[in-house]
Amino acid sequence: MQKSLLTALLLTPLAGLHGVDNDPIPASWNDDFSDASAFAVNWRPYGFLATGIDAKHPLGTTVSGKDARPEWWQIVDGALRGQCFPEEKHPPGLRRAISGTDIRLHCRFKMAAEGQIGISIGGPNPIVERDFNVAGLHIRPDGITAWDNDVLHPKGSPEAAALKAKGIWNRKFFYAKTENLQIAPDVWHNLAVELRGKELRVTLDGKPALTYTTLCGDVPKNDIGLQPGGKSQKPLASWFDDIRIEPLSGNK
Repeated sequence: MQKSLLTALLLTPLAGLHGVDNDPIPASWNDDFSDASAFAVNWRPYGFLATGIDAKHPLGTTVSGKDARPEWWQIVDGALRGQCFPEEKHPPGLRRAISGTDIRLHCRFKMAAEGQIGISIGGPNPIVERDFNVAGLHIRPDGITAWDNDVLHPKGSPEAAALKAKGIWNRKFFYAKTENLQIAPDVWHNLAVELRGKELRVTLDGKPALTYTTLCGDVPKNDIGLQPGGKSQKPLASWFDDIRIEPLSGNK
């Protein structure tokens, strides 16, 4: 990857998300998306426009904050709708600051038959030595996948040093574990995600759905991310509502 692409893809989403106006971030909060003005203050959108796609920028032009495409995220009928568009090479994202180490996220979601939703949890990732994602999920109608990040080459190796000299991040994204499930599209589901230490546990509609031991999920948390997705020749919508963040019992 080129350095400019790495900057866009890996750094922009997590920039400037550690509180608004330096206010302390509460350990617990919830959002039912009934207040559009609060949404505009608390959440930070980002994405990759179809403009500017070329060999050096295969995802297109990166934008965030007020420059993000308004069609990506909208509050509709008291819920949050995220949309991805076929001309764009990467789904948009949305992030909000959190605090704490052992956390629980609860939300409701629904997705299209060809769609997916993404959930990510960010913090100071010691594996890749960046403030980046430390745990994440992709949920589709046919199952749930936990994904993670590792290094391409051992730290301190000549290969890692060569990448650093070129301004290329020594990082690989990989699907770590998948549970095949039938998740009905176009209806609301209840999702709970717990991250205690390195253990990621996912509950769907009140039933255990996936467990995965992350590489570095035990670090302090900085933010969560939401993402629509899917493959279609027309725009796809994914929906979120009633998001709640709270510390797990015994968490300081």
